Amino acid sequence: MLKYAQIIVKNGSFVLFIFLQTLCVIWVIRYNQPQHKIYLHSYQLFANAFQSKVDGTIRYFSLKTRYDSIAHENAWLLQKQLNASVTQKNQQDSSAPQPIDFKVIPATVINNSLDRRNNMITLDRGGRDGISPGMGVISSKGIVGVVTDTSHRYSLVLSLLHGNTSISARLKRCGFFGPLIWEGRDPAIMKLQAIQKYADVRLGDTIVTSGYSVIFPKNLLIGTVAMYRVTQGSFTYEIDVKLSQPMTNLDQVYVIVNENKVEKLELEKQMSRYE
Repeated sequence: MLKYAQIIVKNGSFVLFIFLQTLCVIWVIRYNQPQHKIYLHSYQLFANAFQSKVDGTIRYFSLKTRYDSIAHENAWLLQKQLNASVTQKNQQDSSAPQPIDFKVIPATVINNSLDRRNNMITLDRGGRDGISPGMGVISSKGIVGVVTDTSHRYSLVLSLLHGNTSISARLKRCGFFGPLIWEGRDPAIMKLQAIQKYADVRLGDTIVTSGYSVIFPKNLLIGTVAMYRVTQGSFTYEIDVKLSQPMTNLDQVYVIVNENKVEKLELEKQMSRYE
């Protein structure tokens, strides 16, 4: 207590000056109409600006909650769409439980490499959210990649822009299918291979997933035919596919969980007995 008293005594003149100045300002504002109006106007401006900043801060911190809510709603709608064909098959028996072939988990891209031969993507969801290696990743515009590794909270995705990427893709109009690969050049273009030259290929044809793998459901949008030609002496087309989802602009994505994956893989293992 003595210490504080010494500080006040030592700085007494300064404290007295501040006190008198404050008192003068209060009297000027209170007993002079013009100054009083100026004070009220300035106070109102400051209060409005301060309140605006507070409201903006509150909205910012609530934005993630709203964003997550929208992402989960979109995931539910996408899941309903992917399972629509299964639901239609069981509409005749309304009492039977409706099977679900695919589940959808929303996730956000937190890292995305583009300047390498083998590019990877990191998601903010992991094993605790039900994600495991081998699951497909898509966006609202097209496919993105395949999960390769997971930790408790994060997932690593093999991007479409990776040398080891090979997606089973199909020309939607004519039905021919083949592997879709990236040659390491243009991040917007991939190559559709093994399409025989008698296929009816046209510019702008839609490329979708074939549905032959356990990773992606059938008919998910991939892109469109940007160029095609047959090299002399070749029996297949050389087809450039322009991706519908720009890999340079990834944010909200969805991980596809195939509920029948294990059953399908176990059955296909039996094929080795007949080879």
